[in-house]
Amino acid sequence: MDRSTETTRPSGETPVEVPTPPPGNASVSAGGFGAKLRRLGSESLVYGLSAIVGRFLSYLLQPFYASQFTAAQNGVQTVIYTMVSLVSVVFVLGLDIAYMRSAAHPAEGEDIERSRQRAFTMSIAMIATIGLVMLGIGFLLAPFVSRFFDVPPYSLRYLLGIVYTDAILTVSWAHLRMTNRSMRFALMRLAFVAISIVLNLVLILGFHWDIEAIFLANLVANVVLLVMMAPMMMRLIRPGLLRGHPGWRGLWAYALPIVPASFAVLLVENADKLVLTRIPAEVAQRVYGLTPQQVVGSYGFNYKLGIVMLLVVQMFRMAWTPFSLSHSRDPNAPQLYSRVLTGLMLVCAALFLAVAFFLPPLVHIPKVYHIAREPAYWAGLPIVPIILLGYVFSGMYAVVTAGLYIEKKTSVLPWIAGLGAAINVAICIVGMQWGMVPVAWATPISYALMAGLGAWQSNRVYPVPYEWGRVAHLGAVTAALFAVDAWLGSRGWEGSGATLWGIKALILLAFPVLLWATRFFRAGEWKVIRGVLGRWVPVRGAMQG
Repeated sequence: MDRSTETTRPSGETPVEVPTPPPGNASVSAGGFGAKLRRLGSESLVYGLSAIVGRFLSYLLQPFYASQFTAAQNGVQTVIYTMVSLVSVVFVLGLDIAYMRSAAHPAEGEDIERSRQRAFTMSIAMIATIGLVMLGIGFLLAPFVSRFFDVPPYSLRYLLGIVYTDAILTVSWAHLRMTNRSMRFALMRLAFVAISIVLNLVLILGFHWDIEAIFLANLVANVVLLVMMAPMMMRLIRPGLLRGHPGWRGLWAYALPIVPASFAVLLVENADKLVLTRIPAEVAQRVYGLTPQQVVGSYGFNYKLGIVMLLVVQMFRMAWTPFSLSHSRDPNAPQLYSRVLTGLMLVCAALFLAVAFFLPPLVHIPKVYHIAREPAYWAGLPIVPIILLGYVFSGMYAVVTAGLYIEKKTSVLPWIAGLGAAINVAICIVGMQWGMVPVAWATPISYALMAGLGAWQSNRVYPVPYEWGRVAHLGAVTAALFAVDAWLGSRGWEGSGATLWGIKALILLAFPVLLWATRFFRAGEWKVIRGVLGRWVPVRGAMQG
């Protein structure tokens, strides 16, 4: 590594000396941090705009689905798309991240374009070949799996088609991100959303299809994207570069540990919805007066109401992976990554409070409440703040584990994520005896544990001086304001009246005031915030404090 403060050690041993941060407001960090954070922010914004517009348009379909299908039918959609996320890991095999790592750091003396072509060709070949085998196995097992999860067999066949086409596209998405083609990435994602939405509306409203329309629209949109991506893929695929090259072993060694780790992470995010398919009928009836299928549908519907936090974390991750890999050898990278975590947590805290405060009164507006075909859809509304918190910790986990990817120590990820997944499933199984809220808590608890373990292991190989005191400070202020809002709710401040909205707005405005009063902000940071609020333009010397 290039950091001069690191002690040289034999290969395989853990570096122990932490790079010394520049003192105070050192100029080396001021200009460098400002420029790099602005780049991360601008790339996140481009990815985010496509994600925000795309997800917003997609999630406009959720009220549409709620008006067209029963909660039990929505439960089938919830189960299938939960399984799509999990099965995708087996089809992608971690090769998207392995490709980005190879593209960021080619072998010494090797042309970067040839290195990318070779890694791209290897990754696509593996995914296409192994995916065909998995596709055949999946079609044979579909009737048995459908009975276990109480879903129609045709939905599982659509699932396999969606996952296989998704997997082939994954490395192409990674190439666009790694080569900083964020605008093309955004336009392609928006094209997918537009095709999917149009097909949904035509099939459901025009041809009166049931939920099969949702799956067919997704599959067709994937195939169209494959056709659009084909010219770029053909330019990158070079089978001749693979003859006699030993790169297969290195690519597999990096990618394979990511597979169980990614599967475990997705299990943390999705085990709750799968476990709820086994909720006892007597529990569903006793707690909510619903059937198990309605409980799953309600849970899935309200889970998606955390869209704002999902979008922020998702668009950050899109930019963060190539950004962290590209800047890993910069002398001040550890301090930069530390500042990134603090900034991400600040944004997430503000969004958490905004959504948690204003979503309940919004739902109580009659026109919003009656969008859903059945009142059963709103039974899961209390899980939304918990889901938001889960997304916050997932963002933290993404940042603190960057060192493991940078230093090729991905072999430690499976046991970190595996422990989180095991605890998640255990909480879900026990918690479903009391309803949706205990099950929802499994996600933030698991991610918090994984973030702690990930930071510990990552710092052993790539030390980063994270500002844990400031993060805890931020969490304490956020928790205090959330508690105030919850106390007011317990005292009868409910509904959607103007007074209630005004009080909630005042509590939200107290967030930056309390942070300022308790000296959370550094001098340079507060100067930036005042400048943005006053002139809506960036201030020179951003984040120099």
